[in-house]
Amino acid sequence: MNPPTYITHYFEREYGPFLNICDLDDQSIAELFEAEKEAKTEFNRFSIGSDFMKWRRNADDLLIQAYEEKFGFSPVARPYFAVLGSFDRTLTMFREGLKTALEVSDFQEHELTFMYPDHSHLTTVYGADPPHLFYQPPENWREDPIWGRLFTYEELVSEYQDHDIENRIKRHKDRDGWAGCYVEAHIWCRDQRTKLSDPGESGQLRSLRSLRATS
Repeated sequence: MNPPTYITHYFEREYGPFLNICDLDDQSIAELFEAEKEAKTEFNRFSIGSDFMKWRRNADDLLIQAYEEKFGFSPVARPYFAVLGSFDRTLTMFREGLKTALEVSDFQEHELTFMYPDHSHLTTVYGADPPHLFYQPPENWREDPIWGRLFTYEELVSEYQDHDIENRIKRHKDRDGWAGCYVEAHIWCRDQRTKLSDPGESGQLRSLRSLRATS
């Protein structure tokens, strides 16, 4: 079976789509954690505290490094995140979650990449300093070439069955899992496809919207 041909980006209704928490400055991050640490969501990553942001920056930086190693040049900016196909449990990470779907065919090869499981495990694969949060690889991860692998869509289609990704996802869903239940997608472009809904809004409002950055 081939993988889906679309991606789904999830976001907080109040602040809109296509944000990355690592684009925020330290003051905005502090305000974000203060505002969100008590949010009644199924999974409140902000309640973890400072370790979450340390891990997230490490993981994002390593994803950019993986991109540069793959393509031989730097991305235009940090990625926005989505999942291949859909995994609507992601909506429960937000107070009022929404989603938008995009066709894979709307992107060039270097504008959209994929990883399974999500990029949290890069902190282990690249030997980054702790913390190593969320879904990390087993001790024998080097025996499984999927760990740390950044795919283009064409590569993913070609190797989807070889890596048994469909059955891996099914096993995680059967265990009521999370991170292993989808292929993560990374959107590396910032243009009309990922533009904020109101390009005329003030810089202050843009900053406030960023406080709900999808992670």
